[in-house]
Amino acid sequence: SAGAAAISVLTEPEYFKGSLQHLEAAARISSVPVMRKDFLVDPYQIFEARAAGAGGVLLILRSTRSSLLTEMLDAAAEAGLFVLLEAFDGAELDRAVKLLAGRERQRPQILVGVNTRDLETLEVDPARLARLAPRLPAAFPGVAESGLKQPEDAAAAAALGYRVALVGSALVRSPNPAHLLAAMLRAGRERISS
Repeated sequence: SAGAAAISVLTEPEYFKGSLQHLEAAARISSVPVMRKDFLVDPYQIFEARAAGAGGVLLILRSTRSSLLTEMLDAAAEAGLFVLLEAFDGAELDRAVKLLAGRERQRPQILVGVNTRDLETLEVDPARLARLAPRLPAAFPGVAESGLKQPEDAAAAAALGYRVALVGSALVRSPNPAHLLAAMLRAGRERISS
């Protein structure tokens, strides 16, 4: 209701205590697409996500070889799911550019994210957004992931060329997440239009 374009739902059970049932519940009540956020390693999981009501999936470059990512991108297109292809460094963005060649018109859309949170240490490095922004593939919307806490962070990401933000912890911790989300959207959009 505050303007989110999609809702990310953790389905990874071991470390993040997520489940497909959480995704199904969110998809039933959401008016926007729900994205499966997990460590996906098999095209079957793409179709499993679709069957659970997902409108999109997260694919992590770091954890998947390129040939399998190609299969998973194909599966997502076949299932009608958008993809958030996540990178952590320049080498992974270079891989993304190669993987996505010829997919500029794929629908649903592919987005390319830069995650500022190191999945091994869980440390956040906000400067990663600035370092990697010039390497984002131009034909795909860039997503700023993790570490955005306030409207100024959304404006700064927009100034770097990111057009989408994945915000989780800040909304969970906020006493008024709808207000925070609306303010972040407003700040990002104002920066883009200026």
